[in-house]
Amino acid sequence: MSTEFIGKDGENGSHSKKDVITFSSSFLPDPRGDDRQQQPEATRTALIVLNYKIPNKSVLLEHLWKTSGTRIAADGGANRLYQYSKDLIPDRIRGDLDSLDPDVRAYYEGRDVSVEQDFCQDTNDLDKALQALVDADGNDSSSPSSINRVVIYGAFGGRFDQEMASFAALYKWAPLFDGQIYLYSDETFAFLVPAKKECQILLPFYDSHVLGDGEQPEMGEGPTCGLIPLGCPCESIITSGLKWDLDGSMPLEFGGLVSTSNHVMKPIVTVCASHPLVFTAELASKRTL
Repeated sequence: MSTEFIGKDGENGSHSKKDVITFSSSFLPDPRGDDRQQQPEATRTALIVLNYKIPNKSVLLEHLWKTSGTRIAADGGANRLYQYSKDLIPDRIRGDLDSLDPDVRAYYEGRDVSVEQDFCQDTNDLDKALQALVDADGNDSSSPSSINRVVIYGAFGGRFDQEMASFAALYKWAPLFDGQIYLYSDETFAFLVPAKKECQILLPFYDSHVLGDGEQPEMGEGPTCGLIPLGCPCESIITSGLKWDLDGSMPLEFGGLVSTSNHVMKPIVTVCASHPLVFTAELASKRTL
């Protein structure tokens, strides 16, 4: 299977089978063979909790926590975890620690949580947490302890500059984890679509599907979605599986066309883009569809 795209200069490109990359919902079985309950050697997931106000009950956070093998609180994220539930004990706390409350630090240190201070002023707490994952195993995909999927909780919903820092982290760090970095809040989900690859996106909720009991999770991503050319224009993009598919004839760019409030129509959405862009979707539950 191959998919062609045409850039503004008329040059044809193609995606061979080896250039196909899959992005899958955290609420679906991993298509790479990982049920994420057993955490086999082939695939391991890390959760990073940011300094984000957690609702009184977060089905999302509890699901991500349960399905992750490594959990890191980024600085003030530890305060949020502590306030939400003292039973959620991270493996590590990482950051410059300017936001970490002393009593929270003492509580977690008393439970053998590694508290690590990074004084670098050129990186934010999310960068520091991601660097900790890379340092832990050298990002060696052949290592049994290798992390090759990262979910980040609390990426949206706070200050705008911090939201932009979350998106900047996608562009900086996603290549080190095979593209598998996912940003979450309790309302929104996003990841980076790389350039010149065929991206297959699997989400649990899509418009043409009739939900049945036990057939899909109670919560998940979709069907409302968007494709955002953040960082640079995307000269050519071809999609399938969306309500308003793009055929490569128009660029996506700020000041021009941006695909927002689109809808997932099929179980697999395919995106082929000339330049990197952000795919985003809503977090929904059956009762809200």
